[in-house]
Amino acid sequence: MKRLFITTSILVGLLLAGCGSGDSGHSHGEGADHSHGQETQTEQHSSQETQEEHGHPHPGEDESQPEDDGQHSHDGETHADHNNNNETGSQAAVVQSEGAGAVTHWTNETELFMEYPEIIVGQEATFAVHLTRLSDFAPLSNSTVTFALESSEGAQLSVTENEVQIPGIYGPDLTFEQAGRYDLTIMISGMVNDTMQVNGIPVYNSADEIPQTQDEEDPNLITFLKEQQWDIPFATQEVQQRTLTQTVDATGEIMAAQNSQAVVSAPFSGIILSSQNGNLPVVGQQLQKGASMAVLNPAIQSGGGDNYAQQFINAQSELELAEANLERSKRLYQKEAIPQTELQKARIAYRQALTRYQTINEVIQVDTTAIEGYGESAESYRFALKAPLSGTIVESQVTPGMQVEAGQPLYRIANTNKVWLKANVPAAKQSRIANARKAAFRVQGDDRLYEVSKLDGKLISKANSIDPQNRTLSLIYELDNTQNGLPIGMFSTVHINTEAKENVMAIPQSALIEEEGNYNVYVHVSGESFRKQRVTTGIEDRGWVEITSGLQGGEHVVTENAYQVKLASLSSEAPSHGHSH
Repeated sequence: MKRLFITTSILVGLLLAGCGSGDSGHSHGEGADHSHGQETQTEQHSSQETQEEHGHPHPGEDESQPEDDGQHSHDGETHADHNNNNETGSQAAVVQSEGAGAVTHWTNETELFMEYPEIIVGQEATFAVHLTRLSDFAPLSNSTVTFALESSEGAQLSVTENEVQIPGIYGPDLTFEQAGRYDLTIMISGMVNDTMQVNGIPVYNSADEIPQTQDEEDPNLITFLKEQQWDIPFATQEVQQRTLTQTVDATGEIMAAQNSQAVVSAPFSGIILSSQNGNLPVVGQQLQKGASMAVLNPAIQSGGGDNYAQQFINAQSELELAEANLERSKRLYQKEAIPQTELQKARIAYRQALTRYQTINEVIQVDTTAIEGYGESAESYRFALKAPLSGTIVESQVTPGMQVEAGQPLYRIANTNKVWLKANVPAAKQSRIANARKAAFRVQGDDRLYEVSKLDGKLISKANSIDPQNRTLSLIYELDNTQNGLPIGMFSTVHINTEAKENVMAIPQSALIEEEGNYNVYVHVSGESFRKQRVTTGIEDRGWVEITSGLQGGEHVVTENAYQVKLASLSSEAPSHGHSH
C-alpha cells in the first residue's frame, strides 16, 4: 500500500511542478471516492458532525462511486485551540468525527494537516500527514517523525519515518488490532523539534459499525493545496489581541546632522592637476580628520589680479622678517640700545605677520619639503586640502584636471555616527501630533521597522510654521547610527505616535485585499481550505491593523500571497492535487 502511495505521489508531484503554483486546474482519478465524515472544532466554532467532499483519494475507499464535482471543501476538518501562552506549543486537537477525517492543528512551531481513511481493525490504513514549518512555511523534510497511538483501553502502536518522497508529506501505514478511540502523539526532530497531539481517532471492528452521516459541504470554501502553498512565498498569522497605537504617517529623509558635516571648498582659484591627484577620495569613502583630500595648485592670476602663490610667499617672508626683527629688538633692548616702545612695535609687527600667515595656512597646508623651489612655478606649491573632521564623503564635485574658482564646493563630508531623520507631516494632520516624541520608520527597500527610541533617538526640533511649498510641518529626530549604517539621503516612511488602544483584535496589514472600497481577508479554515471574509478596520500601527468586525481571536489569516488564494477562488476548475494517499 505504501509503495503504491509513494509511486503515485512522485508521478503526480512531477505533474504539479509543471503546472506551477498558480495552476488551479484540479483533476482526479476516475471513480475515486472523496467522502470524509468529520467535524470541525475551534475556540470560536462549535463542533458538528459533517460529511465532506475532498479530492485526495484514500486507500480502502469504494472506488466504484462516481467522481465528485470538483469542489473540495474542508469544512469538516478539526481545528485545535491555539494556546499562545503555552511555551511547549499548543493544546491537543480533539477528533469527534466518525469514519474518515481530516485534522488541522497549529503549534508555535508547526502546522499539521492530517487526513486519514475509515479505519477498520486488521486492515492497513495509510495516513497522509502534511507538516509545515511555521517560521518560513516550508514543508518538513530531513526530519525524523514518530507516530505513537494509544487507545483508552491501553492498546498501543507506533511507527517512525525518516525519509519522505515528497517534502512535507509523511504517509505512515498503520494496522490496528483493537477497536476504540486512539490518541495520536506526533514527535518531530530535525527541521523543527516539536510534539503534536491529536485525540480521539476512531477505529472500528467492521465497516458496518461506521456511522453513516451526510452533511452538505460549504460551497463558499476555497481549495488551495499544500503543494501550492509550499511552492510560493506563503504565510498565515493568528488573529490576536494587541496594543495598537494610532499613528500619523509622514514622508521622511535621513540627513547628516548639521553639526556633524562640513563642506570643503576651494580657498582660491586653481587647478587640480592629475599628476598630483592620483588617489582622490570618492563618495562613501571614510576619512580621518586631517587626511589629504586633494592637492590644489593656484592659478597664475587670481580673480583680483594677484598671484595667490606670491601672497603666500609674501606672508611667509613677512613673518620671517618680523620674527628676526623681534629677536634683534629683544637683544638691543636688553643692552638698553633702544627704548621699550621700539620693542613693543617689533612685537606688534610680528603678531600681525603671524596672523596673516596663519590665516592663509589654516585651510591650505603647504608641502614645505622643497623650500628652495618656492616661486619658480605655480606647480612648486602643493596646497593640500585637509578633511576638517572624521567622516564619510557624501558628495564629491572633483575631477582630476578640473579648474576651480575660489569658494567653489569640492566635497561634503559627514560623520554618520549621528544622523537626523526629518519627517514632513501633512498640514492637515499637524494638530494630531501634539506628542511626537515617539516614532518609528521604514526606509526604502528595507522591511525592518526602526524604533526611534531603540536608536537612542530623540526629537530635537519641531517647526512652528507650515512650509508654503509642500504644505508640511517638519520634525527632526536625532538618531544613533553606529550600528545600522543608515545611508544619508535615504527616503523613509515615518509613523508618529498619537493615542494607544489596548487589547484590540489585530492582523498584519499585508493580509488585507481591497476590493471596491471594502477590505477582505482569506481565513485559513483548514489545511487546504480557505474562506473569503469581509472585515472592517480600525487604527493602523506600523504594519498592523485593528479589526473591528469580521474575525475572531484564534483564526488564521493569509498574510503573504493572499492574492494567489483569491485567484484560486476565481478559477472555474478545482486545482489539481499534487499528492495521492
